[in-house]
Amino acid sequence: MRKTDFCPRSMTELENATKALGCSSDIYGNNQYMCLPNAEKTSLVEFCFDGLMGMKEKGYCLEVYEGSLTTKSCENFLFGCPNEPWRNYEFYKYPACQAINIRDKCYRLDPSCSTDNNGINESNVEVSKIQDPIVIYSVLGAVIILLITIIVILLWERNTLKKDRTPIHVCHEDADPNIVGGSEMLDEFIVRTIKRNDTETSIESFVQEECDDLASAASKTR
Repeated sequence: MRKTDFCPRSMTELENATKALGCSSDIYGNNQYMCLPNAEKTSLVEFCFDGLMGMKEKGYCLEVYEGSLTTKSCENFLFGCPNEPWRNYEFYKYPACQAINIRDKCYRLDPSCSTDNNGINESNVEVSKIQDPIVIYSVLGAVIILLITIIVILLWERNTLKKDRTPIHVCHEDADPNIVGGSEMLDEFIVRTIKRNDTETSIESFVQEECDDLASAASKTR
């Protein structure tokens, strides 16, 4: 075993560290390279484990004590604790289990661990880069709520526009085809509507003018 300031954080880093240390695989083909804190939390150590790479229960980190692997509960961590069963060689997926405060000999994500030493005497695992699932879910929830809000606003505006166009249909109903000349007035109204829609005349003034014209024409016809 040898002390180290860094532990692999990805599969690529794990493979490079494995080659550098000359580790092999167990009979099932599992990488035997390990990088863990010692039980005293005074350093990180890397080594080639001589044995089968077993599985660990969720809620536990791995440590090294006198050459053997031991487990340490991490259920009280702020975040980063394994939330499902995991294999020994998957330690790199849980950097919170390697983030230790060497001065106070504790895990940095343990609420009882001191954090006022400005990073001095701590393992080189940046807590800010450890993904917190709670934060991730919160961000996703906020995005979903935002999308729903936008959809609701768009639907509301669409319905509002439909209501604004209702007065135009009222004038259509006033032009009764059964009245003499009513059919011609309706056709004229439609043509004028199409023409007027190409101008910048407001809907309200346009509708009022058309209604007045139709009413006047209808009274003359009668």
